[in-house]
Amino acid sequence: MIKSNLVSSLQNSASYKPGELILRTRPEASLQSGSVVADLGASVLDRFETPGGLHKSESGDFLHLKLPQGVSVESAMARLAEDERVEFAAPNNIYHLPDITSRAVHPNDKGFELLYGLHNEGQTGGTPDADIDAPEAWALQTGRNQRQNGPIIAVIDTGVDYLHPDLKANMWINPGEIPGDGIDNDGNGVIDDVYGYNAVQDNGDPMDRQGHGTHVAGTIGAEGGNGQGVVGVNQQANIMAIKIFDDSGSTNAAAIIRGIQYADEMGARVANNSWGGGMANRGIEAAFADSRTMHLVAAGNDGKSNDTSPTYPANYNLPNIITVAATDHNDNLARFSNYGREVDLAAPGVDIISTVPGGKYSSMSGTSMAAPHATGAAGLVVSEFPEISNAELRSRLLESVDQKPQLKGKVATGGRLNVAEALRA
Repeated sequence: MIKSNLVSSLQNSASYKPGELILRTRPEASLQSGSVVADLGASVLDRFETPGGLHKSESGDFLHLKLPQGVSVESAMARLAEDERVEFAAPNNIYHLPDITSRAVHPNDKGFELLYGLHNEGQTGGTPDADIDAPEAWALQTGRNQRQNGPIIAVIDTGVDYLHPDLKANMWINPGEIPGDGIDNDGNGVIDDVYGYNAVQDNGDPMDRQGHGTHVAGTIGAEGGNGQGVVGVNQQANIMAIKIFDDSGSTNAAAIIRGIQYADEMGARVANNSWGGGMANRGIEAAFADSRTMHLVAAGNDGKSNDTSPTYPANYNLPNIITVAATDHNDNLARFSNYGREVDLAAPGVDIISTVPGGKYSSMSGTSMAAPHATGAAGLVVSEFPEISNAELRSRLLESVDQKPQLKGKVATGGRLNVAEALRA
């Protein structure tokens, strides 16, 4: 398996936090005396925000619970399965990030020449035009940063090195927060969330010390025209950093839900999710379903069909999720890439050079690297058409792919991303 994709190990009974549950009640259920929580003898660790535009009477309560001493997750879930007041109960699953295998590179002002995924002239030994037609797209739109009122693009990952010289000009800065004053100025529940949110530690510092999220962010929006390093699909961008994995590469369902909800609450228009694997989690699925954001997700790196071996979030069948497989510099499906009817389209994901923490650069492979090409494309489309709906954005991305015979039957569209055509469509 290529180790650059965030992959969970949820195949065994120990893959969740003991004594904790994710719970959603039905709309008519009350949390007053005699409620589900009180009857269970549990305490509330976190109340996940009700989605924008919905009242509690429409959605019920969305909670992270601590079970009483001596009550197991299994017994609590069995009990709640029979409770008509409960929409679902799920374990607080634990996810792990495997070690990343990468190759350090040191691009200079001409780093763009190394990015075959954006513009392929055969420079890496591949097939000319096996790329997403970025230069043709840039003739129409190069993206918009925060000063230009650009769409917020959330990177839900290991965080982002927001001080990287190729990224700092394209980072989102919370306009409602005063840096370093120790006060939650905008009242969103997070102190000093200047560049985004650390959902693992529930604080305002999403700095990436692992590398994966910064690499993803560079493909989406490394600054163009600054005479250094590489360039993202968006030369100007508005990147929000959301850290859902700690520096050791671990997380849990509650942190993932908080990250998704922060992106939505703070106005992210598009979000990249280069993580996944293992069994479904009803709480995470509900967070995606509630979200108004368009989410691009990695298909997975198991080299298997997602139709017969489902993996999540790639297999959540939701209208605001687009699943991305990986191709190489010849437009062939990468040997590690998952595929199937549940995978929407493909994008370059082999030997992709991008930013990593500390002002450095690295080459990585994985569907983790393919998804941000599609996320960057979505950012360009929204920059060009600010009022576009999720349904229209989805249609533009999927209906404008370059059809490839080698991808027929491998992804639903039978094609590889073409951002220029998405802008023209």
